[in-house]
Amino acid sequence: MPARHLAAAAALVLASAVPAVPAVAAAPAHPHQPAGSTEVPVERGSARLRLSPDLRSALKEDGVVVAGVDAKGRISPRGHSGGGTTLRLTGGAVTNSGGKLGGELRFGKAGLALVATGSGPGGTQSGSSRKSVKVTRFEVDLGHGILTAALHNGTRFTLGTFPRPATRSAVNTKTRSLRVDLTIKATASAARLDAALGTHCFTGHRPLLHARIVASLERSVDVRTALNLGPAGAPAGRARPVSATGGR
Repeated sequence: MPARHLAAAAALVLASAVPAVPAVAAAPAHPHQPAGSTEVPVERGSARLRLSPDLRSALKEDGVVVAGVDAKGRISPRGHSGGGTTLRLTGGAVTNSGGKLGGELRFGKAGLALVATGSGPGGTQSGSSRKSVKVTRFEVDLGHGILTAALHNGTRFTLGTFPRPATRSAVNTKTRSLRVDLTIKATASAARLDAALGTHCFTGHRPLLHARIVASLERSVDVRTALNLGPAGAPAGRARPVSATGGR
C-alpha cells in the first residue's frame, strides 16, 4: 500500500478512537440569581403621603399640626399641610420576590414636620419653646414591608410597616410604570415621636399614613423578563394603584 494511503488509514483509526466531546452550554451571566430577581432601577417618580384620619384626630386633640418640610429643611410657612406632603423619588429599584414586590425606594431630604402648638390638654407654650419634630429622608423597603425615616437629629428609625403588594398588579410592563397604594401602621419605635413632642399619638400600632407611589422604570431594561412576569402574551398588570390593607 502506498505511504499516503497508510497515513490516511492511520488518521481515520485515530479519529474513531477519540470520543466526541459534547458541546458545553454557556454559563448564565448570574448563575446564582433566580429568574425574576433582577433589579429594575426607577428613573423618576413621587410619593403622596397623607396621615390617617385617626392619627390626625389624635394629633389635633394634643395640639399638634402637620406641615411640609422642603429639601433644605425649611418648614412650610403655611403651617398646616392638611396632614400630608408629596415627596420626590430620588433613587431605588424594584424586584419580583416570590410574586411580591421587592427592592427599595428613596425619597430624598424633604418630609413632614410635627409642631406642638401648646393648645392641647398639656397647656400652652411660647413660640420659642414650642416642640417640633422633622421626619425626613423616607425610604420604603418593599422586600420587608417597612417604612423608615430620619428624625431631625439624623437618627434613622422604623416608622411603620405595610403589606407587600403583588408584583404583577403593581407593575405595568407596557407603560413601564409602578403604581402602588400602601396603608402603613405605626411600629413600636414610632413612639419616639411621642417622646419628642410630649404626646401619646403614636402608640398601639394604629394606622399611621397612606402612601401613593407612582414611578417610571428604567427604559433600557426588559421589565417583563427582568421581573419574570411571563411571555409577552401573558396578562400584564394594569396601571392602577393597588390597595394594600391586608397582612404582610
